[in-house]
Amino acid sequence: MSKCKLQYRNLLFIGGGNIAGAVACGLVASGTVPAEYVSVYDIDNSKFKKFNDLGISTFTNLCDAASNAELIFLAVKPGIVSTVLKDLSAIDGLLDRATIVSFAAAVSVEHIEKSAGKPLSVIRTMPSTPILVGEGVIAVSANERVNEVVFRDFCRMMSSIAHVTVVEESDLNPIVAVHGSSPAYVYLFIKAMLDAAEQQGINKTIALPLILKTIKGSVTMVEKSADSIEQLISNVASPNGTTLAALNSFEKDDFCGTVARAMQACTDRANEISKEL
Repeated sequence: MSKCKLQYRNLLFIGGGNIAGAVACGLVASGTVPAEYVSVYDIDNSKFKKFNDLGISTFTNLCDAASNAELIFLAVKPGIVSTVLKDLSAIDGLLDRATIVSFAAAVSVEHIEKSAGKPLSVIRTMPSTPILVGEGVIAVSANERVNEVVFRDFCRMMSSIAHVTVVEESDLNPIVAVHGSSPAYVYLFIKAMLDAAEQQGINKTIALPLILKTIKGSVTMVEKSADSIEQLISNVASPNGTTLAALNSFEKDDFCGTVARAMQACTDRANEISKEL
């Protein structure tokens, strides 16, 4: 990213939790945004040390925190979004000049605007938790009120700390199942392999690095190989061999169907949350 062409804007993170910490600290630590352009608001000042260590300003008073905000990141749980927006709307002129960036899963632009009581400039996002270790993904969608230059700079800014994909807002609930919730699927698969290895007499301290390195290597193969995923599977599965025995067991237990149903359940819950707000 060419930093000299990126227009710095004052960023305010509402909520000082893990995702806000990863994004705010990542932007500053990478040199993408100077610390003086970043502020964090939270009622719990015990969360502030990681921000203060990088020179990021922290506040427990929302009016003070929002005084110069141009991009306001809602890094709070979905059920709190409405309350936060009502508080922000009480600050004279703030929501007329600032762009809202929502990290809240399943919270629609319509709900955000309804909570604020007015049309807003909104960028809705779905980040993944591996952003905490510099391996995150962020799906983003902007409504028609977002300035094109603001959105372009936002995407370029976020690209310094995560892979950014622009999608339609209608895709953001289903995409939770693709990358928002899916780290937990991977952790569960790793745990299942660890447990199975232990059942076969292999100590977990031996099995874990083997499993993790294999998964990393397999991901790299998918990224770099010219072969399709189906061909990569076939390349490992020799006729009448051990891999084929495992794959046949997966197929018998409808492994692919289980994954599909789990992802659908994730999307269904996201849609339920949207309706409950």
